[in-house]
Amino acid sequence: MEEDRTVCESFQRAAQLVGQRWVPQIVWVLLDGRRRYSAVRDAIPEISDTLLSERLRELEEAGVVTRTVTPSTPVLIEYSLSERGRELAVVMDGLSTWAERWAAVGA
Repeated sequence: MEEDRTVCESFQRAAQLVGQRWVPQIVWVLLDGRRRYSAVRDAIPEISDTLLSERLRELEEAGVVTRTVTPSTPVLIEYSLSERGRELAVVMDGLSTWAERWAAVGA
């Protein structure tokens, strides 16, 4: 029996979210746990501050990232993956395995 590969609305939304520029890298960095904005930026040196802020906001709105504000001096803001975001680990691990095998630089 052949599997139906029709692209459903849920798959399309997920692909659009995860396929946005820099989203996989942000999720990859946050798989290690809670990070300050500067730690995420330092882990992805090619991303601009504007785009990182935009992507973190979009991922928060999508329920993938949680933003935690700790009132202190200075205020401490940290980002982490929500349960929904942590479930992307399987996808990111698969992408990493594929990249190591097939996406070598210059290949």
